[in-house]
Order: sequence, then C-alpha cells, then structure tokens
Amino acid sequence: MKQMEFRVERRHDPGSLERLAAMLNRAMQGPRQAVDTIQWELSGDEGHLQFQFPLGPGPAAKKSTCEQVGRVLAEFTLTEHEPQLLRRLFQERYAPLDEMETDALIAEAVALLDGEPEVGVMWPVRGREKRLRKLAERYADYLAKHNRLHVDGFIRFRLNDYRREATEAVDNVIEDDVTERQYEAFMAMLRSMVDWQQTGIPTVHVLHAGGHAFRLLDEDMRPLERDEPEAKAPDSDEEEDSLLVSRLLAVSPGQLYIHTPEPDSQVIRTLIGIFGDRAALYPHNT
Repeated sequence: MKQMEFRVERRHDPGSLERLAAMLNRAMQGPRQAVDTIQWELSGDEGHLQFQFPLGPGPAAKKSTCEQVGRVLAEFTLTEHEPQLLRRLFQERYAPLDEMETDALIAEAVALLDGEPEVGVMWPVRGREKRLRKLAERYADYLAKHNRLHVDGFIRFRLNDYRREATEAVDNVIEDDVTERQYEAFMAMLRSMVDWQQTGIPTVHVLHAGGHAFRLLDEDMRPLERDEPEAKAPDSDEEEDSLLVSRLLAVSPGQLYIHTPEPDSQVIRTLIGIFGDRAALYPHNT
C-alpha cells in the first residue's frame, strides 16, 4: 500500500512536537484503522517529527489526508503557538507585567481574535471554528505540494495575515487596558476628593430620565440651582456627564439619592463609584 510521509520541524520546542504527535494519532487513527497504521518518529535532539501513514484508494485520498493533517496543524497553531506568540507580543509592546496579568491579557486577545459567533444556515458558527478552518486550508494546500514543514517558519513567512491579526488584537487589548487603568486612577482621585471634602448640603436627589437627561433636587425636592447659570450648554453627552459629576462634587452632598430607569448605565456606575457609601440607588421603570 502506498505510504504518505511528512516531516514537521519545531527546533526550539521539541516538547510541543510530542503533543503534536499525540494530536495526529488521535485524529488520524479512525475506528476502521489499525493502531499501527500510522507511524511517527520523534527526534528530540533535532526538533523534528517524522510520520507516515497509508493512503486510501482513489485520487482524493491524498487531498483528504492533507486536510486531516492540516486540521491538526491548525489546532496545534491555536493551542500551542498562539499563546506563545501573544505572550511575546505583550512583552515587547507593554510595560513589565506579572504572569497573572499577562495571562489575563492573552485571554482577552484570544477572545477578540475569535470574535462573536456567526449565525449559519442551521446553527451558529463559533469564531474559533472559523479561524481553525481558515488555517487548516492553508496548511492543507501547502502539504499537498510539500512533504516537509517548519511550523514556525510557515507561520512567520506564509501566515502574515494571521500574525497581523494577532498583533492588532494585542494592540487593541493594550489600548483598552491603558484606558481602563487611567480611568481607575482618575476614579480613585475623585473618591479621595469626596472622602476628604466637608459636606456642603445634606441631600441631593438625582432624577435620571434615561440617557443623559438629569435633574438635581435638594432635600426639599426643589431644583438645585447651577452655580453658573450663564454657562455655555455642553456640546456632547460626555460633556453633559462630566458637568453632572462636577456639579455634584462642587455641592458635596452628605447623601446622594439616585432615581434611574437605567441602573447599569456608565454614568450611574460612575456616580456610585465616586460617592460610594454616600450614594443610594433607586431603580425604577420609565
């Protein structure tokens, strides 16, 4: 029977080749195949894996085999190579991070790469499955013409689009993380300001009509006058929210009662985060 043989190299990490060999054996030894129909030889010193297996009858046998091996190599790339690639990119592009922080950022990058599931004809297609299929096709096409593959070299020189997507995911995660850290530092400063401020007025009621529409009332449920009635109207929703926070910081209420139909909105969470125990939330329907 005609045999098909491949040689896969990954010199800097021979241990990963052992896991690849196990993945290949699990994938290629179907219920109708004898256990010894697939043979592989692992050379730890040289960092390569050589394996061979019989081809089935018909011209489509090689194509089918390449597709099977390509699928395994795609899974290997996402499970073995990708975490290492992302870790290296984070180390190169970001401030020194401990192991736990780096792992959390890698998980965010992978989630970003996988994306949201796409609705198919009969069921949703997971983003990771779509990535697997794309990589599997690239590997299968290459294996159909070659019997020797250097995994890291293939990814570096033939999967430029994959590496570019990984780099963009890392950059986006870093940008989001920097923004989050800046936001948390700013919130900590505002909380400290509230803690050290003396109480200006006993009570303020925040009436939230939804979106960015707010009214401020005092303890007698009378409108709270603006300190600057002639001030220019805010140009944006973000400026409106900022003005709300500034007014509340200026009057420094001893107790803040927030009445809102949107308790999970960003501006409401910001008020709760700044005023802490001084704030009480009263959700209601519009």
